[in-house]
Amino acid sequence: MARATMRPIRWPSGLAPKPQPISSAPKPADVLPACDYLVVTWTVAEALALADVLTPGYGSKSDWYNYAKDYASTYSPLIRMGAPASQSKRLGSYFVTKIGGKKVLCFKSELHMSQDGPKLPIKLLWKQLIAETGAKLIITTGTAGGIGSAIELGDVVIAKSVRFDCTKTFKNSAFHNGAYVCSTVNNKYMKTAVNQLMPANTNHLPNLPTAKRTPNVFTKATGSIKPLDVVTTDFFAFDDTNDNYGLRGLGSAVEMGDAVLGLAVQEIGATAPRWTAIRNASDPQIDGSQTLAEQKTNAAQIYEKYGYWTTVCSAIATWAVIAGD
Repeated sequence: MARATMRPIRWPSGLAPKPQPISSAPKPADVLPACDYLVVTWTVAEALALADVLTPGYGSKSDWYNYAKDYASTYSPLIRMGAPASQSKRLGSYFVTKIGGKKVLCFKSELHMSQDGPKLPIKLLWKQLIAETGAKLIITTGTAGGIGSAIELGDVVIAKSVRFDCTKTFKNSAFHNGAYVCSTVNNKYMKTAVNQLMPANTNHLPNLPTAKRTPNVFTKATGSIKPLDVVTTDFFAFDDTNDNYGLRGLGSAVEMGDAVLGLAVQEIGATAPRWTAIRNASDPQIDGSQTLAEQKTNAAQIYEKYGYWTTVCSAIATWAVIAGD
């Protein structure tokens, strides 16, 4: 994806992310390094932005290490032919960074709930990532569609809960409408993130230069933005002015995977780490006067243009949560 170069972010003293390349590059079959924090993202655009923010100088495509532990023996039989992981023959890629001395593993997943098929291998991967890294806080992050007209491009939702709204592949599963409460996180650096760090690159978001608006990070519900939950669908759904997919009232952002982390944590039980979902709006509410096909095209075009730049916002919010923890 063609994009301008991200402007330098003026991090607080001692809290700038410091990438940690591994002296002897790990093999794909190796276990992941132990870390304090695990940050998982999902798409190419999200990984590009996360790398530019948290592993600067080490690109997600060129420098992150491939990870394929147990891919052939365990995961391959569970993945639908044609899914991203079946083509890449790996589970993901990763790089280590430090934030204020805290070790953070950034991970781009090749598995996707909506694309891998009915055996849900991403749940198994979550358990493997948690066991191998020993991280005390897990963050799933990246792009989402805003639910409701009050969520604008670049706004970030730090979820109170994640919930399934499965109506296709997993509509008959026991978890099809399950909800999971996220862990509480420390937001003491969030004002710094919004007021000092995000403005360096918000000129790439629509209307923001003239409106002089910095994206909002919502850490609590408001009168127009509630509940502050992330909704996980099992297909590409988005909010439109007609509420075509019935998302209103379920949450403030919709995507296709975060609730699987909640499900995995529930199954792990008392020994599970803390976890949360941090999502940025890469698609706003879509005009419902268009045909559904036109709306899908419109949403895809908006994502293509702004997916990277909106993810810069959620990557900075992720930094703030880790820095404050």
